[in-house]
Amino acid sequence: MPKLLRDPLIHFLAFGLALFLGHALWSAWVTRAERELVVDTREIARQSNLFAVENGRPPTDTELQGIILSFVEEEVLAREARRLGLDAGDTVVRRRLAQKMRLLSDSGAVEPPDETELRAWFEARREAYAVPERRGVEHVFFSDEGRADARADALAADLSDWRGAGDPFIVDRRLPPTARLKLQQDYGGAFARAAFEARPETWSEPVRSPFGIHRLRVSEIVPARAPEFNASRAQILADWTQAERERRAAEDLRERVARYDVVIAE
Repeated sequence: MPKLLRDPLIHFLAFGLALFLGHALWSAWVTRAERELVVDTREIARQSNLFAVENGRPPTDTELQGIILSFVEEEVLAREARRLGLDAGDTVVRRRLAQKMRLLSDSGAVEPPDETELRAWFEARREAYAVPERRGVEHVFFSDEGRADARADALAADLSDWRGAGDPFIVDRRLPPTARLKLQQDYGGAFARAAFEARPETWSEPVRSPFGIHRLRVSEIVPARAPEFNASRAQILADWTQAERERRAAEDLRERVARYDVVIAE
């Protein structure tokens, strides 16, 4: 072997040259990979379906080209933003990514429980499936607009022909049997309280709601019903499945957090 080839300096230079060429080739490959933007046919189909849902028809060829171009432009801008580090420290981006991870964790299939497990789950939450008492209500409305004293007018009103008394209202004067909580949400606490404290077939004193003044009477009472497993099984299974998804997602999140050393810096 020639003496020159045994020179350590030559070995060092050759190694350096190989390292330089390898780095150059690697950089070129990475750059090419980073610059390559593949538009999957499934993404094109997804974008086309979104257009059809929003517009009631599939896109034309020209519109589809525009959809693909918009997707490419958006992807390019997103990549450039990440390259410049614009996503760092952005609360909206961080929350969006966290939300997508939660959806990913929650997307797995959940095997249904056996009958014994589902019944035990129901028994532990039996009160949640009880059907509360509901009351049907007839009411007459008196608007504050155009009246000097709507309450006084309501108190003095002749309700023998209650369907023609008072003022027009946004819904029917006869409300079907409704739970107290629903009445409270729709018409306020005073209205719901009067409906569930009034004697049947007796007109109440004037009651204020967010809309104005009412006189009401109870026309029907549907008693509360104890929960029944068989009657509510579909809802119970749906609730169990949702609770199991949430439990698994919380467990997955705890495991992910445990992989990190959290340091509070001053």
